[in-house]
Amino acid sequence: MNDRLQTGEIYRDGPFKGRDKRHPYSTILTRLNRMGVSPHTRQMSESDRAYVERMNREYSGLFSDILSENALNDEY
Repeated sequence: MNDRLQTGEIYRDGPFKGRDKRHPYSTILTRLNRMGVSPHTRQMSESDRAYVERMNREYSGLFSDILSENALNDEY
């Protein structure tokens, strides 16, 4: 599976400055892995955005940059 965004863009600032943008889930899972944390189980009725917002609350704003980029769709 190719986890890169179709645009081929790079991050302009933040902790990933200069790196290729990847699918938000890949970035989230990488951060959790570095922390030694297992990701939450996604609920069946939960949208991509709701899932990340729930984890963001749990991990105190760790994914706020992903949410602010609006890279996640609001559809299930």
